[in-house]
Amino acid sequence: MSQPSLADVARQFAVVFAAIFQVYASYVVGDSVGDLAHKYRSLIFPATYAFAIWGAIFLLCGVYAIHQALPIQRDNPVYRAIGWWTAAAFLTNGVWSYAFINRQFVLAQLIIFAGFVFAGRAFLGFAREATGARATNVEAWVVGPALGLLFGWITAANVVGLATTLVALGFAGTGQGAAIGGAALLLLGGAVAFFAILATKSGPESAWVAFGAAVLWALVAVIAEQRAASPLTTGAAILSAVLVAAALVGPWRAPLQPAGRGAAA
Repeated sequence: MSQPSLADVARQFAVVFAAIFQVYASYVVGDSVGDLAHKYRSLIFPATYAFAIWGAIFLLCGVYAIHQALPIQRDNPVYRAIGWWTAAAFLTNGVWSYAFINRQFVLAQLIIFAGFVFAGRAFLGFAREATGARATNVEAWVVGPALGLLFGWITAANVVGLATTLVALGFAGTGQGAAIGGAALLLLGGAVAFFAILATKSGPESAWVAFGAAVLWALVAVIAEQRAASPLTTGAAILSAVLVAAALVGPWRAPLQPAGRGAAA
């Protein structure tokens, strides 16, 4: 391990600040975001209960933020590998809330896509750095699930959010075209989740299982909400769920190249 530096201190502070900011933004405008999202419902909009997953995400991300901020963790190579990416992902979550509530729908979609990239980079970096038995208990049972749930939900949110954005821009929220488009988005999201799981199966199991669980949680909520409204999108959600489940329990994997615990990001 290399010696801690001012950059490490800055990274620790950035993670803590961004973790607090995403919770603050959700608390301040959360109800308004929900009301506005319901106004532009699509045929892949999930049941409201699905959004309760944010409670678990915020809690686990908060514990991660506190742990990585400890002085003894300053030169932890795992936190060095994921720290700036997680800070960016947390920050985009908060900024997205303000963009969306101000009806900047295209900007909000770009922001949530950026969050997908940042969270995905952190998730993949964690799986690579913490491969196998090198993960500590905190990394395996707090950080892995935190990043898995975060990336899994943001993966689903990008799909649902794009459909919401299109409705807000004037596209039909119902009808055959909306159903076909929604089904295509669900299948795309399922494919992304399938390959993300395969790509990280060499990492801690808790991370990729949490990722798959978050995606399945979202898909089941879509099925529950849309089963009477759209057989096509419901069928696509079921097929995507089967795809994700197959990735979780199947033997396939695309091993990551471990970075090694001594490597600095």
